Amino acid sequence: MPRTFAGMISIRQCLEIMHSGAVFSLKVVAYDKRRKDKTGQVKEYREAVLVWGNGEKSRKTTPGERQPTALERSLLSEAPIQDTGRNPNHQWHYTRNIRLLMDGLPTESIKKTPPPLIIEFNGETTTP
Repeated sequence: MPRTFAGMISIRQCLEIMHSGAVFSLKVVAYDKRRKDKTGQVKEYREAVLVWGNGEKSRKTTPGERQPTALERSLLSEAPIQDTGRNPNHQWHYTRNIRLLMDGLPTESIKKTPPPLIIEFNGETTTP
C-alpha cells in the first residue's frame, strides 16, 4: 500500500473507492479542447456513484435496488438495439462516467470525469 499523508489521497485510491460502488464526493477541474472558456472551471459533485457500461452503479445487483417491472422487462427485450455511432473512448481519454445523486437517490444526470483532473475526493486533496 502506498504511503499517504494526512488529508491526502492518491488517484489510485480514488479509483478503488469509485470501483467499489461506494458513494463519493469530488471536485474536478474541467477540460474542453474545443471550448476554451470552459477549461479550468472547478466543478463540485457532492454525491455521486460510478456508472458502469449498462447504466447501473455496479456490475452486480445490490440489495434494495428496485427490479424492473414486467412491463419494463418486456419493453427492454423488444426494443431494437440501436447503434448511435458514438464511442466515448473512455480508455483513450481515461475518463469515467459518474451518476449524480440527490439525498442518496439517483438522478438522471451523468457526467464524464477524468480521474487525473480530480483535485479533491471525499474532502481530501488528491495526489498523483
